[in-house]
Amino acid sequence: MNRKSAIIPSQPPPGTRDFLPAEAESIDRISGILLEEFSKWGYNKVVTPSVDFLDVFLPSSEASELFKVADISTGEMLSFRSDFTPQIGRLSSALRNSAVLPYKFSYCGPVLRNFDPVLGKSREVWQVGAELVGPESPESDAELIIMGIEALRRLNIKDFSVDIGNVEFFRGIVSDINRLERKKIEEFILRKDSSGLNSFLSKISLPDSKKEAISELPFIFGEKSVIKRAWKMAGNEMSQNALETLERVVSYIKSYKLERYITIDLGEIRGLNYYTGTIFECFAPHVGYEIFGGGRYNNLIGMFGDNCAGAGFAVNLDILVGFADFFNQNRKDFLVFNKTSDKKSEAEIVMFLRKNCYAVESNFMNYGYLEAIQYMKENNIKNIIYLNENKILLKNIDTNKEKYFKTVDDIKRHIKK
Repeated sequence: MNRKSAIIPSQPPPGTRDFLPAEAESIDRISGILLEEFSKWGYNKVVTPSVDFLDVFLPSSEASELFKVADISTGEMLSFRSDFTPQIGRLSSALRNSAVLPYKFSYCGPVLRNFDPVLGKSREVWQVGAELVGPESPESDAELIIMGIEALRRLNIKDFSVDIGNVEFFRGIVSDINRLERKKIEEFILRKDSSGLNSFLSKISLPDSKKEAISELPFIFGEKSVIKRAWKMAGNEMSQNALETLERVVSYIKSYKLERYITIDLGEIRGLNYYTGTIFECFAPHVGYEIFGGGRYNNLIGMFGDNCAGAGFAVNLDILVGFADFFNQNRKDFLVFNKTSDKKSEAEIVMFLRKNCYAVESNFMNYGYLEAIQYMKENNIKNIIYLNENKILLKNIDTNKEKYFKTVDDIKRHIKK
């Protein structure tokens, strides 16, 4: 192919997408509301670079999932940001000698992951998140969950549930099982494959009580009573400590009267190599992906220097854009459409409207009146001021109410009423 004559594709790379104005506006408004809510809890926004050292992202992402690039000045391998949390960990480590704990940070922006688009996963995901560095208490885990719930309530989203678990419960149950068998058990539980799990358990040598506890893991899900069932399975200190932590998390959430939004899921073990305690995910009916998710990662910051406890979560903005019906989209007030050669009158009207705090735009296409109306409908504009020879039309396209004026001063007096 002759590259000079090739037509560049009009669509973005697979797994990415363009956001048109209405969706982009939703992203801006939703992220603004979330960041404002987080700020009320003391979580203030930081901005991290879109590229960072490759090793920064390896704790949370597989190397094959990273978009890698070489630094032309040093040869060092870099990666486009695949996750904000490791960058917050790096930043927190850099602050340890100059700022007092805790660190409460929020962030907003896209992350890039080199997934195979055939799998149907997005390669670029827009996120808003919060990270809490320093405290290690169950109550600090609970604060993040409460903040996530309150943020969704601010967005008028009411039908959702936050599943809460603790990876240390599973680790305790399988702590005395050899590594290869433990890995297979993890795979079955991650897939919620109870039949495959039971078949595998029947082939390995474990006490019957241990097999029974493991076989129950995919079903340890539901209301707070699930924790009582789990206590019967907790045969060592690690699992017992996990349940004590979970009870304190739930108790703190109850003190905010938000328990109706939570369920317990002790069979959830995602991120087992990354998380070190409480984990949580938020789902809504008929939505196949989590709205937000996160947990505790007490070993992450130690990669950059002195270790320090941390926990956080990220909200998936791409999913929340699907709830755009919950929002009243901002509508522009006026379109000024001038079919005359009198540009001075057009400018006078536009300046007058903007001085009076109206959102107004001009249109310079060589359209007729009906085409102008179609443009307004597609771009969420309420009123048209249509300048034609000898008259000025003001019309609201929702009500179809219209009024004609002879001069610019006439329409200005009418709008000022």
